[in-house]
Amino acid sequence: MKVLKPFRSQDFEARRFIDQKVELQSGTTTEEYLERLNKELQVAQSAFDPELVIYNAGTDILDGDPLGRLKVSPQGVIIRDEKVFCFAQEKRVPLVMVTSGGYMKTSARVIADSISNLHNKHLIDLDGTLQ
Repeated sequence: MKVLKPFRSQDFEARRFIDQKVELQSGTTTEEYLERLNKELQVAQSAFDPELVIYNAGTDILDGDPLGRLKVSPQGVIIRDEKVFCFAQEKRVPLVMVTSGGYMKTSARVIADSISNLHNKHLIDLDGTLQ
């Protein structure tokens, strides 16, 4: 199994299973985050041939989150999610999205807005009509 994960954790056991470690500095901005995501998805595009993408879509990257310490905007989270879904679509593999992290009340709204955007872009099907 190949794992691509933005890595900020001290989870030493998890480190053994990460094939493409992406370290981010505290204070990483939306622009820096999305630029790095683009680069890492390009590497993953050529390095991995997954059968399934399990996407841990944490919102602790949001600016102001007490644990994430990054400075990503709500729009940055929406763009991130769209990029990951497009990656899976281009690879023609199913994607399982789980939400995690995000320790502010505003996280729920950001997640809802992102899911709505994914639906509007026809990347997910909320009403059973996509083929």
